[in-house]
Amino acid sequence: MWQTVGQDRAVAALQRGLAQGTRAHAYLFVGPPQVGKGTLALELAQALNCEGPELPCQECSACRRIAAGIHADVQVVGVGVSDGGIHKDISIDQIRELGRVVSLRPFEGRCRVIIIDPADAMNEAAQNAFLKTLEEPPPDVVFVLITSRPQALRDTIRSRCQRLDLSPLPVPDMEEALRQRWSVAPPQAQLLARLSRGRLGWAIAAHQDEEMMRVRHEALMDIRALPERTIQERFVYASEVASRFSRDRTTVLAVLDLWREWWRDILLLASGCQDVITNLDLKDILNGEAGRYDPAQVVAFLRSLAATKRRLEGNVNPRLALEVLMLDLPAPR
Repeated sequence: MWQTVGQDRAVAALQRGLAQGTRAHAYLFVGPPQVGKGTLALELAQALNCEGPELPCQECSACRRIAAGIHADVQVVGVGVSDGGIHKDISIDQIRELGRVVSLRPFEGRCRVIIIDPADAMNEAAQNAFLKTLEEPPPDVVFVLITSRPQALRDTIRSRCQRLDLSPLPVPDMEEALRQRWSVAPPQAQLLARLSRGRLGWAIAAHQDEEMMRVRHEALMDIRALPERTIQERFVYASEVASRFSRDRTTVLAVLDLWREWWRDILLLASGCQDVITNLDLKDILNGEAGRYDPAQVVAFLRSLAATKRRLEGNVNPRLALEVLMLDLPAPR
C-alpha cells in the first residue's frame, strides 16, 4: 500500500511502470522541499524489493528494513558532515564510491536503489562522474534523484531520467491528512495546513517539534519590529541574515517566505479578507498591524521581497540584496 499523501499522479505513474514491467532505470522527483519526494522514493524502493502480494505491502521484512533505513541495497547519498566540517555539496568522491557500489549485485533484495537527495547538491565534477554511471546503468539498479531545483542539474542528466513532479497539497487535503493520520487536533491542523504551504513533511515535523513553532514566532516578531528600527539596526539585521545565507541557503530563503506571509496577511486584513490569512495564531496582532501601514506601500514591499528572493537564488551578493530590501520596508503611520 502506497502511503504518500496527495501525490496520486506520481504514484499512479510508478504503479503503472511496475505493473507493466517498464520501470525506468532513473527517476527525477521534482517539487518543493518537504512535499513528499523522499517518502515516495523510499516507497518506490520498497515496491521494487517487496516480498508481499501487494507492492509495497509495508509489512514484509524488506519493506520494514527499508522504512527503518537498514536495508543493504537501499542507499541515500546526500550532503553530510565529516572531520568537523559541513559539506555544502555532494563530492566526486561520493559519486565514485557510488559507482563502485552499483557495480556489485544486490546483497539482500532484487534491486539496488540509490537515492540522491538533493541531487542539485552534486558539484560539477560529481555530476560529470555520475553521468558516466547513468549512461550505462546495471540492470538491477534504480536511481532516484530528488530536487527542488532541476535547473541546477545538467541537461544530459535530466534527459536520462523519468521526471515526476510532486505538487504542494491543497489546504483542505492537508487538514484532513493531519487529523486522520496523525491525530492532530482540528485547530492545530488548520494552522499547520496554512503555515506549511502545502508541504506535508513540514507540517508533521512542526507538529512533533515545538521548537520549530517557537523559532517561527521569534522570527515573525523580528519582522514585526524592523520597520520601527533605525537604518543602521536594519543593516545589522541584514548582515546577520546574509552571513547565515552562505552556510544555509534553505533556512534564509524560508525566512523570506515568513516575511512574505506576514506582509501578505497584513494586506489581506487591511482588505477585509481575514478568512484566508496564513498566520491564524497571530490574527489579533496582525489586525493591529494592518491599520498602521499604507496598503500601497505593502504591495510595493511584497514586490521588492519577491525580487530579492530571485536575486538570492541567482547568487548575487546576499548582504547587498538584503540591505536594499531593508530600505524598502513600509513606514508605519
